Amino acid sequence: MRLRRSAPGRRGPNDGGVASVEFALVVPLLVLLLFGLVVAGSVYLDQLHLQSAARNAARAGSISTANACSTAQAELAAQSVGNLQCNVLSTCANGGFRVELKADRIVTIPLLGDRNVNLKATSTFACTA
Repeated sequence: MRLRRSAPGRRGPNDGGVASVEFALVVPLLVLLLFGLVVAGSVYLDQLHLQSAARNAARAGSISTANACSTAQAELAAQSVGNLQCNVLSTCANGGFRVELKADRIVTIPLLGDRNVNLKATSTFACTA
């Protein structure tokens, strides 16, 4: 008895469900990867917003110390970066105004649940005379 080989790319009579099974195994992993990338991009965008707010808060604080944290809070009011903490690390008396912003954000990762992400941004601005 001689076995027949089919041409490459052609299916034999018993290969009907193999592609469906492979598709069913691979698609959940690809969807999980896609959602993971979207969540990671969202967290990175929040980090960029936090860094921008820290830079603007340091700039405002170099002019008037009282405006630093209120500037950061006003800038981040429309963003969903989570609980915001603003700390003034140094003032113009020490040579430069330095501000630190921290935010705790809860992100939902598919199949892993909710995770707490800690974001932090620090910025220094030279004081004007």
